[in-house]
Amino acid sequence: MIRTMHRSRLLSFSSSLVLLFCLISESAAGERRPVSIDDLYRFDAPTDVAISPDGASAVYVRRWNDRKSRTERQSLWRSDKDAEHAKAMESGQPDARRPIFSPDGRWLAFLSTRDLPDGKPAFAPVAPYSDPATDIWLMPAAGGKAIPLAGPDKPYGRVMSDPFYGALAFSPDGRRLVFVADDGRDRRTKAEIENNVQIVREDQGEGYEGYTAAQIWIADLTEKPGEGKNKVAAKQVHRITNDDCWYGDPQWSPDGRSLVVHANRTDDRESVRYSINKNYDLWRIDLADNSLTQLTTGPGPQVSPRFSPDGKRLLCLSVPRQGSHRDMFNLLLVDLAPSGPSSHLLFDHHGPTAEAPPHLSPSFPLPSDCWLSNNKIYFSASHRTGSAQQVIDLAKGPEALDDGAGSDASAKDHSERLALESDARKKLVPSGNRFLQERAVAKGEIIHWKSFDGLEIEGVLTRPSKPGATQPYPLVLYPHGGPHSRSTSGFNFTVQVLAAAGYAVFQPNYRGSDGYGQKWINADRFDLGGGDMRDMLSGIDHLIEQGVVDRDRQFVYGVSYGGFTTCWLIGQTHQFRAAAPQNAVTDLTAMWGLSDIQSWTEWEFGGRPWEVPQAMREHSPLTYAANVRTPTLILHATGDRRCPLPMGRMYYRALTSAGVETQMVLYPDEGHPIRQLPHQQDVLRRVLDWFSAHDLPRERK
Repeated sequence: MIRTMHRSRLLSFSSSLVLLFCLISESAAGERRPVSIDDLYRFDAPTDVAISPDGASAVYVRRWNDRKSRTERQSLWRSDKDAEHAKAMESGQPDARRPIFSPDGRWLAFLSTRDLPDGKPAFAPVAPYSDPATDIWLMPAAGGKAIPLAGPDKPYGRVMSDPFYGALAFSPDGRRLVFVADDGRDRRTKAEIENNVQIVREDQGEGYEGYTAAQIWIADLTEKPGEGKNKVAAKQVHRITNDDCWYGDPQWSPDGRSLVVHANRTDDRESVRYSINKNYDLWRIDLADNSLTQLTTGPGPQVSPRFSPDGKRLLCLSVPRQGSHRDMFNLLLVDLAPSGPSSHLLFDHHGPTAEAPPHLSPSFPLPSDCWLSNNKIYFSASHRTGSAQQVIDLAKGPEALDDGAGSDASAKDHSERLALESDARKKLVPSGNRFLQERAVAKGEIIHWKSFDGLEIEGVLTRPSKPGATQPYPLVLYPHGGPHSRSTSGFNFTVQVLAAAGYAVFQPNYRGSDGYGQKWINADRFDLGGGDMRDMLSGIDHLIEQGVVDRDRQFVYGVSYGGFTTCWLIGQTHQFRAAAPQNAVTDLTAMWGLSDIQSWTEWEFGGRPWEVPQAMREHSPLTYAANVRTPTLILHATGDRRCPLPMGRMYYRALTSAGVETQMVLYPDEGHPIRQLPHQQDVLRRVLDWFSAHDLPRERK
């Protein structure tokens, strides 16, 4: 229910790019016009940067929102001299993503949604709201014609492009490629296909509809890709795993003789999108016979394996339980001794001393190059409203080499290779989204307040960027999803559009939010709609007392659990003039029965609907629909697997039956995150128009 791994919130692509590439000074902001909805089509930035082994070249994906086609596009660009001389690598800029250099720097491998050279599709399609299906292509690193890996007769189906299962990597000797793909086959029997019927089978849910099980494949590359009869890059493709389990994130051992993957090989499976909480373990695959050896045995997920340079150890992320959909990860070291694997945690962020950790909890995934040496590692971490990078010297214990918040740690200071890459990035990769240098970008400020029980809460307040706006401002409460996600102080396009319209935007990190430790994540269990909502309302009271916002001009807009928040609040209070829930949880029994993550409801309330019926009813916003008086705009994606459409329809029918002014808008071919640019435009325009229509001028009160 939370946003996609750091990207699933509305317009998260734009947000992440701006965070990476744009810094706007406060002094200049007053001379520039605010961000507008139309600016959605001005986002254009480099991503997926790959630096050549010698550090002399950079290849990156130019990702931009194309105004003409009204779609997001991606293509390969290369820079050899400096950032200003970067050029597209292919005429017409066809789709390309995730480029990697071969170890000798001569070849690039990348993923693409493009057709084969003869114009035929490279794979069977998946649902438009699923992760894009791709195939693999190779290209000379110096530029040239793109070559399909295996062509129309390939034995695999759709290559996974997601961040949990998908991976593409050259073997250490550069002669092979490992990747993750399904077999592309229709799982129905001949009779089922002839009769056009579907048998309900458990799948991976949000983001994966249309895919079959993710399997591991290895391609043996030809000496001269693209030459010969078939004009492909692979002389042979081997299927390494062959069952109905889903395998992901394959990593080559340094000697190239084995792979390590993460996989849930139990019968208790569920979607991993924004919810890594099932029993994933690490498995070693011996490439001599493709045999599997289990390396970890924890009750919860062990994921994101990374080999040490000498191949004697693995580092991975670990959670000691199957609990919340966003728990704190621990760092787990796996010693690969000849006598068998053994594991130990660097520190237990779930344990009795978790409130005084020697290092922060790492974020998913671990960097692919997280080993700086055989004894030093680095990782990224969420920390309150910001992020941090931390370095640990394993020879000295789990203490991070910084002040505990990660602000002083920099992996490039401990690695010549990363320092070389950092310098190359600065020289060769252009900045992105330059139009923002001409915009008045509102800056988020961190605020603190005491909640109803004395607990100190933190949040982000963004003041209006609209010229002439004065205190007290009209307020939009914009709560994050999850509930175990968080709001950050970085750029957010939705927030900027609201601020440009004259609203102060309040994003509270209520109890249950990520980035504040495991105890904080656990703090709202069994009480969704209780303490967390009072945290938000007490934050609004604080802003009113400070004279920042107008008591009589409050609005609320939220997505996913933020949609739950929106629907819950308008059933408990009449202080909001208008509300806009998007892809909202409205009924917990329906959520359990329809969502792709039943574990979310079961964990948060301690049972299934017939086991805890009173709790499910008491904590469902639908229960309080008769109390609602607030004009409500209901927005919902038709293909949402996480918070399915029937919950939106149920709430709409309840409000219309209660005589509440309401409207419901459906977004076809969309999943939990709304991705299509015209739909993103429509959401923002409708929300602004809805709020404006119910915001009477102050003098008319």
